[in-house]
Amino acid sequence: MNPKARGLLYVLGELSPRIGTPWDRLRADLEKWGGTEFGKAHGFSEIRSEANFREAVPVFNYDGYRSWIERVAAGEKNILPCGEVLAFERTSGSGGGAKLIPVTEGLREDFSHGLKTWLEGWRRNCPEVFDGRAYWAISPPGIPGGITAGGMPVGMDSDGAYFPERIGASLGGWLVMPELSGKTEDVFRETAEKLLEAPDLSLVSVWSPTFLLGIDAEISRLRPGKTWREIWHKLALVSCWADASSARWIPVLQERLGVIRIEPKGLLATEGVTSIPIAGNARLAHECHYHELIDGEGSHIPEKNLRIGMECEVLLTTAGGLMRYRSGDRVKITGWDSEGFPQLRFLGRKEMVCDLVGEKISERSVAEALAGARGFLAADASAPGYELWLEEMDRADGILHRLKDNPYFRQALELGQLAPVRLLPLHEGWAVKLSVALAKRQGCRIGDVKLPLLFKQDQPGEVAEWLN
Repeated sequence: MNPKARGLLYVLGELSPRIGTPWDRLRADLEKWGGTEFGKAHGFSEIRSEANFREAVPVFNYDGYRSWIERVAAGEKNILPCGEVLAFERTSGSGGGAKLIPVTEGLREDFSHGLKTWLEGWRRNCPEVFDGRAYWAISPPGIPGGITAGGMPVGMDSDGAYFPERIGASLGGWLVMPELSGKTEDVFRETAEKLLEAPDLSLVSVWSPTFLLGIDAEISRLRPGKTWREIWHKLALVSCWADASSARWIPVLQERLGVIRIEPKGLLATEGVTSIPIAGNARLAHECHYHELIDGEGSHIPEKNLRIGMECEVLLTTAGGLMRYRSGDRVKITGWDSEGFPQLRFLGRKEMVCDLVGEKISERSVAEALAGARGFLAADASAPGYELWLEEMDRADGILHRLKDNPYFRQALELGQLAPVRLLPLHEGWAVKLSVALAKRQGCRIGDVKLPLLFKQDQPGEVAEWLN
């Protein structure tokens, strides 16, 4: 085992175990933070049960928290139920603008417990990942960090900053750390060059597979004709998103890697951890936070009512001050682990729908129409109409036929309410270009971008401009 990896495992092993159930821990936090503005506004002192908690604290999306977070960012104290906010991290989901998420010492502890479980799973099931050094996804932000009106930092220096100092330092000691110039256009080249200086690379952990393909394009240039297996003989595992809209990139990535195992990432976000991959299955991260699952109508699903195949949304309550936070992440129950905790598969974000003239095109319907093809549909409100961008143009007719299974879409085309769908080709490297453009637009890291299947363009020709 690599000595630095051994040191990280030792430091994680010193974490105090989590005592009691997630509800036990949350109940203690409610008592602790009852005097905060949020706690007083939602009657924390009167909460005695999980049912009381659901009655007292409504379900919030980010907009519901925006005014509270803005007060903290402006420098007000004792606002959110979380203690001192150390910094804010910018994040964005598949759509929408940047959001500021509070980072606290408690949240960093939560992430540490998730990391401990994750790495212990690797030690049991794939110990080879610790034989050499590791590359962890660290990519420059799409826009620079900054300072809030209250003087608080925005943006984390590295993924290690999500953990308490000693754990972050131990993690950093194990990692291959590219010295990035900060220029977006150079990140892939700089990372590839640094990885090639580490012949003992045994683990790669990134978020988006398209980010890894960006690095791979530079690897191919520097080591033409070589797969990753041929370059790094110790490389045992690659961890990345592999579900929902990311699934289409896995066959491409596998071909470039060679015979190297790809492990789908659990459901992790800046806001918190929902699931942790263990032995090929992602299970609810009960050691990290308090989670709730809700149905499509927003109603709470009791644990006893969960069934295999059921689709749910996730609510997070974390030590970062977000309570009953509606992440928008949809999951499917796939089973239970040996301790009785549910196993989950990520299905995607809460349904995105384009509705220019009443056609109601959903991202799920686009996914079904593409059926594994690499491309996307982009709405153009000025036409109004749609652009279908594809790598494999010979599949266009079949995809259009399936899109027209939506009767409102078909009717809008027939009546001329929508312009005929424009067919546009995608060329090599398009996914990386689009990822870079979206990172800049959303104000998030390149490696955090999930390429959606359905776009709403803010202006005509926006996607074409990004791809030039």
